[in-house]
Amino acid sequence: MIASLSYIAPLALFWFLLFWLVGGVLFAVISLLRTTKIKKTRFSCLFTLLCVGCAYGAAHTGLIMGNEDITFCLEKADGFIESFSAVIACGVFSMIAAGGAWFVLLLAIGALFLLLSRAKNQSWIDGDSHKDPESSARNKKLIIE
Repeated sequence: MIASLSYIAPLALFWFLLFWLVGGVLFAVISLLRTTKIKKTRFSCLFTLLCVGCAYGAAHTGLIMGNEDITFCLEKADGFIESFSAVIACGVFSMIAAGGAWFVLLLAIGALFLLLSRAKNQSWIDGDSHKDPESSARNKKLIIE
């Protein structure tokens, strides 16, 4: 069975860093463009745990999907470095496909976490300023000053 921890751990670490950086930047931009406040600590913790789970899933699924090709390449490899290189070289397409699928899942669940992490008190932008013209003028005056 090629899905041992010695192969999964480095692959999962790679996927975690990639998911965490790319997904984190994407959700940071989304949260900046939204006018509602979010609980950053809650979202950050949930998103980091989600990245860990998705990274493990991507590494494990990639190894399972490419099991036949990887097993063929492992027959010729000697030592851990050659074996790990064979796993990467022979399973690259299955690992990229699994990583892409898990990244889509990460984005979907991350969007749900972003919605769940909204703060109850909204930002001053979302206040009742659009309903009351006097408070809107007051807010504009405060912003200008």
